[in-house]
Amino acid sequence: EKLKLNASLRLDYNTEFDPKLNPRVAAVYTLANNHNIRASYQNGWRFPALFEALSYVNNGNVRRVGGLPKVNEGLGYLENSYTLTSIDNFNAAVNTDVAGGLTANEAALKNRDLLVVANLPEIQPEHINAFEIGYKSVLADNKLALDLDVYYNTYEGFLGQVEVAVPKSGAVGTDASVIDMLSANRSKQDRYRVFTNARNTYKSYGSAFGAVYNFFKKFTIGANVSFNDISANKEKDVFITAFNTPRWVTNVSFANREIARNIGFNVIWRWQDAFLWESPLANGTVPAYSTVDAQVNVRIPRLKTTVKVGGANLLNQRYIQYAAGPTLGGLYY
Repeated sequence: EKLKLNASLRLDYNTEFDPKLNPRVAAVYTLANNHNIRASYQNGWRFPALFEALSYVNNGNVRRVGGLPKVNEGLGYLENSYTLTSIDNFNAAVNTDVAGGLTANEAALKNRDLLVVANLPEIQPEHINAFEIGYKSVLADNKLALDLDVYYNTYEGFLGQVEVAVPKSGAVGTDASVIDMLSANRSKQDRYRVFTNARNTYKSYGSAFGAVYNFFKKFTIGANVSFNDISANKEKDVFITAFNTPRWVTNVSFANREIARNIGFNVIWRWQDAFLWESPLANGTVPAYSTVDAQVNVRIPRLKTTVKVGGANLLNQRYIQYAAGPTLGGLYY
């Protein structure tokens, strides 16, 4: 009567990869009336999308390519390439030495250790292990509802893109390949933007708390707040994994579903803090912003109709949601 258990097992199959099992177990325990504790574990896989696995698109001087070995055949970007980040560092050092009197080739060979061989793995599905515990209760003669949740996730094989260059004059590590990486020898490099897996394991965690209180007749006030973060890794990865999530987000609402016969309303204030946005398009800080949404509902029973009038971002506070994204204003309906 107090403990409910649930378990499931799913099998996912993609012809390019081995079959993957997705187990899930969950439990809900009732401590007393209206006091419930829940816990769950689930395992998940995400197979690379067609574009991530099989693409071959020429974007000018850089080809965007999938991470499957069948795409890599004859091109060598997985095993025979240098990372673009290291090439930029290499050329900065070369320019300094050339300014000091060395020839470009001499400076290139002197700074060859700055070039990092990409050595990219064949693409694999993303994998997540997710753990969650929570508490839910209804108190004060069913007028106050509380919900608390805490989670912890580990990600392996996170998918992203890394830009590399394949030397045309020789295999990576040779003198010829090093000289090919000079800025002046751009025509001796084949540039690729490769979909591949992150090397590090990433751990994200967070919590959410929500409460709704029916304080007078049908008037309710509600609030929720969530916190989300990711642990930093000591070792740099082959690409930026772009968590792109604000640490704090909150909503506060005030509503009455029937303040008068067939008329209801809801007002919500939303806020999120500033966070760093990272992507191949642009990196930058998304400033904190807040908005007010409101809506009035009028039911017309005779016509079996509900008319809704309202606005999202009612006060027209201009904000952006991601770096290099559009500025958003109010929406009224």
